[in-house]
Amino acid sequence: MQWTGLNELREKYLSFFESKGHLRLDSFPLVPKNDPSLLLINSGMAPMKKWFLAQEEPPRHRVTTCQKCIRTPDIERVGITARHGTFFEMLGNFSFQDYFKDEVIPWAWEFLTSDEWMAIPKDRLHISVYEEDDEAYDIWTKKVGIAPDHMVRLGKEDNFWEHGSGPCGPCSEIYFDRGPEYGCGKPTCGVGCDCDRYMEIWNLVFSQFDADGKGHYERLARPNIDTGMGLERLACVMQGVGNLFEVDTVQSVLHHVEHIANKTYGEDDKTDISIRVITDHIRSCTFMVSDGILPSNEGRGYVLRRLLRRAARHGRMLGITRPFLVELVETVIQSSESAYPELREHDAYIKKVIGTEEANFARTIDAGMNILNNMIDGLEKAHEHLLKGLDVFKLNDTFGFPLDLTKEIAAEQGIEIDEEGFHAEMTKQKERARAERLKKNISGWSEDLFGALDAEPTVFTGYETLNDTGVVVALSDEETLTDAIATDEEAKDGVLVVLDKTPFYAEMGGQAADHGMLNSADCSLRVLDVKKTPKGYYVHTCVLESGIVKVGDHLTAQVDKEYRMAIARNHTATHLLQAALREVLGDHVHQAGSYQDAEITHFDFTHFSAVTPEELARVQKIVNDKIYESMNVTVREMPIEEAKKLGAMALFGEKYGKVVRVVDIEGWSTEFCGGTHVKNTAQIGGFKIVSEASVAAGIRRIEAVTGRNLLIRANLQEAMLHTVANTLKANNVTALPVRAEAVMAENKALAKELEEIKAQVAASKVTSLFDNAEEIGGVKIASAYFTGTTGDTLRGMCDTIRDKAVKPAVAVLVGKSEDKITMAVTVTKQAQEKGLKAGALVKEIAAIAGGKGGGKPDFAMAGLKDETKIDEALAAVGAIVKKALGE
Repeated sequence: MQWTGLNELREKYLSFFESKGHLRLDSFPLVPKNDPSLLLINSGMAPMKKWFLAQEEPPRHRVTTCQKCIRTPDIERVGITARHGTFFEMLGNFSFQDYFKDEVIPWAWEFLTSDEWMAIPKDRLHISVYEEDDEAYDIWTKKVGIAPDHMVRLGKEDNFWEHGSGPCGPCSEIYFDRGPEYGCGKPTCGVGCDCDRYMEIWNLVFSQFDADGKGHYERLARPNIDTGMGLERLACVMQGVGNLFEVDTVQSVLHHVEHIANKTYGEDDKTDISIRVITDHIRSCTFMVSDGILPSNEGRGYVLRRLLRRAARHGRMLGITRPFLVELVETVIQSSESAYPELREHDAYIKKVIGTEEANFARTIDAGMNILNNMIDGLEKAHEHLLKGLDVFKLNDTFGFPLDLTKEIAAEQGIEIDEEGFHAEMTKQKERARAERLKKNISGWSEDLFGALDAEPTVFTGYETLNDTGVVVALSDEETLTDAIATDEEAKDGVLVVLDKTPFYAEMGGQAADHGMLNSADCSLRVLDVKKTPKGYYVHTCVLESGIVKVGDHLTAQVDKEYRMAIARNHTATHLLQAALREVLGDHVHQAGSYQDAEITHFDFTHFSAVTPEELARVQKIVNDKIYESMNVTVREMPIEEAKKLGAMALFGEKYGKVVRVVDIEGWSTEFCGGTHVKNTAQIGGFKIVSEASVAAGIRRIEAVTGRNLLIRANLQEAMLHTVANTLKANNVTALPVRAEAVMAENKALAKELEEIKAQVAASKVTSLFDNAEEIGGVKIASAYFTGTTGDTLRGMCDTIRDKAVKPAVAVLVGKSEDKITMAVTVTKQAQEKGLKAGALVKEIAAIAGGKGGGKPDFAMAGLKDETKIDEALAAVGAIVKKALGE
C-alpha cells in the first residue's frame, strides 16, 4: 500500500470509474439548486435527486463525481475531537437505472485492492451487508471471494438506507482495519464496534425498493446505485494517519495555523482544539464564499458567519491578536485548486469577504468577551449556573455575539443560558425596530449605515434622462455594510445600493421615489424605493432577483417610464390644485404638506372650514380647464431673489439655497419645487377629486386621481353600479334610484311581517312550555334552548310567561342568533314570594356555560361563551332552584 496524496487519490478514483463507462462531472456548487429542503449540499447524491427519481434525464446513466460537502449538525464537536469536521469531499459513482450489485460490488473491490489502483491488503478490509440481503452477501463471498469471517450481517438501522417514502434499499459498507492499537481490546471487537479500529470508508447503497412510508416496499423494476466514499477517509488509509487533520492537504492548513499562532500541534489538548477548529472552518468558509455564499444573519449565510466567527475566536484563544484568516485562505486555495480552479479564479473576492467579516467581528469581540467573562465571574461568585436571557440578548445586540457563540463559551465554564428568555427579547427588538423604521423611514437609519462612507454624494441625473450607468459605491443587507450580496436561488429583498450617479428620483418633497431596474451582466435588481441620506447618498432599496452585486460594479439604471409619468401627472396636477384652491377659497390657502405617488395625490392646505361640494366642484372644473388648455410646464433654476420676483410660492418653514428650482405653468402657477413634472398639462389627462376632510385644526386634505387612475376608478365604479343594478333587478343603471327606494320599502314591509310571525311563534312556544314542566317546592320549572332566537325575542317570551302565569314558576330560556348566545331567566311574582330571584339564578346557571350576567328579581339576562355546556347548564336548573328554596 503506497502513500498517496489526497489530490492524486481523487484523480485515481474518477479515472477508475471513467474506465467503467462513467461520465465524470465537476462538483456541484454547495448551494442547492431548486431544492428548498437543503441549506447546503451535504452528500454526493444530493444534487442528483431528480435523476434518481427519474424526474429529469441525466447526461448519462453512469456518473462519477467528487462532491464538496458541508455538514454542520455536530459543529460544537468540531475541534474537540479529531474525527469531526464541517467540510469534506465525497467520492461517488452512480447508476441511474443502469447497472446494479453485480457490477458495483466487484468494481469497488477492484479499485481498493488491485495493484493498479489502491493495492490495499485484502485482509485489512471487512464487509457488512443488510441481514436480509442474501444477494449482496453471495456476490461478496462467491463472486468476489471474501472470506465469511470478514463478512457481517447488520440490521436495518445500520445497513438499510431510507428517508420516509420513496426510493430506498439495503446497503453494503466496506471497513478498513486500522489495527489493534486503535481498538478497545474487547474479545467482541469487530465491525460495528464503537471504537476506532474498524473505519468505514465506502458505502454502497442499492436503491431497489419504493417505500410508502408505512412499512410496505415495492421492488423497483429499474433500481439505482448510489455510493459514497469520504476522500479524506480514504486518504487516512492510504497515508497511514490517524485522522483527517493529518491528511496532507488538511495538514498544510494546520501547519500554517501553527506558524501564525507560534504553537505546536500535539503538545496541549486545549491548543489542539483551537487549531483543529480554525483548520476545519477556514476550509469550509473558503469553499462557501467561492460558491457565492455571503455572511448574513439567516440561512446558509448564518452558517458561514458562525464558522468565521468561531474560527476568529479560537485564533484569539491561541493568542493571535491580528486578523489572520485571510492568510489561511491562500493555503486552502493552493491545496485544492487543481480540482477546484474556481478557488483561484475567485481568490481576491474570497479574501475580501472573509477579511471584511473578520475585521467587523474583531471590532466587537474584545469588548463582548470582557463583558461575558464578567457575567460568568458574577454567576460563579453567586454560585449560580444560568445566564439570563436579557444578558445574552445584550451581548448579541450590542457586541454582535451570536447565541451559539455565547452558549459555547458559557458551556466551557459550566454555565447554561436562558435561550427562551433570549428569543423573547429578540422578538421584542424586532417589533421595536419595525415600528421605528416605519416611523423614521430609511433616511434615519441609513445614515447610521452609510454615515461613515467616504465618497462623493450621489449625482442625480433623472431630470434629463431615465437611463444612466452608475458605479456601486456601497452595499448593505439593511444591517451592515458589505462588499457583495448574492441570491440563494430565491430573490433576496432588503438590498440597499448606493450609486455614484442615478436617474432614480429619491423620495422627498412629498413625491414618492421612482421604481425600475438596476442591471449588469452578473445581476438584476428591482428597485422598490429610493431615499436620500443627509450626506447626499441615494439609497436604492432593491430586490436582488438574480446573480451577485458587488461594490465597484457598473450597473445600468433604468427608471420605469410609466411609473415616473404617473407620479409626474399627479405632481403637476397638485400645482394646479393649489392655484385653483386659492382662486376659489382665497389667498389664505397655503400648502401644509403633500404626497404624490403613481396612484393618488394628497394635498394638505390651510383652511378653516369644510370645503363645500359646490366649492369642490368649482376647484375640480378649474383644474380640468387648465389641463384642457394644454399649458406648457417649464422648469428653470435661478437665483432665489429672481424667483421671488416672479411670485414663486415657497413652503412655509422650508430653507432654500441661493439657487432654486422653479416650476412654472404659463404664469398661472409658479412654485419652488424639486420634483418631476409633465411638460404640458394635457399630459395629465384629467383630474378627479375623490375626498376632502380635516386632518388637523385649520388643515384640510384633498385626495385626487389623474390620468389612467381616473379611468380605472371610473371603470370600477361603473362595474359596481352594474352589479348593484343586476342585484336589485333594475332595468339599467339609470333606474337604480327608483328601484332602490322600492326595495327598501319591500324590506321594511317584510321586516314588519317577520316580527309579527316571530311574536306568534314565541307565544305558541310559551303556551306549551310548562305542559310537562318539573315542579319543585310548589314551583313549576321550565327550560329550553331555541336556535335562531335573539335576546329581544327571549325577553318577549319571558314577558308573556310573567303576564299569564297564575302559579309560582321559573323559566330559563337560551337562544342563539348568529354567533351570539343569550340566556334569559324570569321568575313570576308568586315564585319571588318563595325567595327566588332571577338575578341570582342567572349568575349561577350561566356560569356553567362560561357566562356572566345579572338583573332584577323578576327578569335577568346573561351572555354565554361555551356552547358545548348549554345542555349541562339547563340540566342543572332544577338543582339550583331547589338549593335556592332551601330544600
